[in-house]
Amino acid sequence: MRVVLRLAKDSRGGAIVEFALLAPLLLTLLLGGLDFGRLFYARQGLEYATEEAGRYYMLNPSTGQSDITSYLQARMPGGMGSSVNVAYADTASCNGNTNVTCTTITATYSFAFGAYLGIGTTTLTATAKAVRYTGS
Repeated sequence: MRVVLRLAKDSRGGAIVEFALLAPLLLTLLLGGLDFGRLFYARQGLEYATEEAGRYYMLNPSTGQSDITSYLQARMPGGMGSSVNVAYADTASCNGNTNVTCTTITATYSFAFGAYLGIGTTTLTATAKAVRYTGS
């Protein structure tokens, strides 16, 4: 009985118990913040690469779409380029001029959150328009 009373009055080790209770929450907040930082980094990189590809397509209207896709993927930061899917949608005579073609470039990237949060993946999408003079 005296041992139980003595243990109940002992306050040593209280800090470690508090830390053990709060550490998972603090770690989740820290790792979640890092993951969302990665998400915004990937999103900005995708936007930048898609806009650059659109500009390149406007300046080089005779370039093939496979070259534009390679150009876009090369502009992605951190080696993410090979995971980017690119789609093209052409609209002929979009400005009322038969020599002009408007191309919408849509790039998608599947971003995977860390497994520790249990969020899974989300698809990031970026679009850019390229107005190309295709006539003579």
